[in-house]
Amino acid sequence: MDMVEDLHKELESCAAGINAAGLGNLDPQHIERLDSISARANDLGLHEGKKLIDNLSAALQSCKDGKSTEESAALRLTALEFYLKNTQSAGTEEL
Repeated sequence: MDMVEDLHKELESCAAGINAAGLGNLDPQHIERLDSISARANDLGLHEGKKLIDNLSAALQSCKDGKSTEESAALRLTALEFYLKNTQSAGTEEL
């Protein structure tokens, strides 16, 4: 498995963990994990994926800090999941 596929699977796992925990019960490790994945996406030149990951991470942190609503984070999570599904269909080369 190549590095892009590994990153794709890790990001899917992270998104599933966030869904399972619920946006109101997030552990700081979820945000840290997203930030780590974002750095790896940047290293691989996966700019669109990095942008979506960063948007979700920022929305989750803002939600956790009480500065925005869970709906904002949910929209960004949905956008990232949609992106993951579509890049998986395309063979992950566009992640």
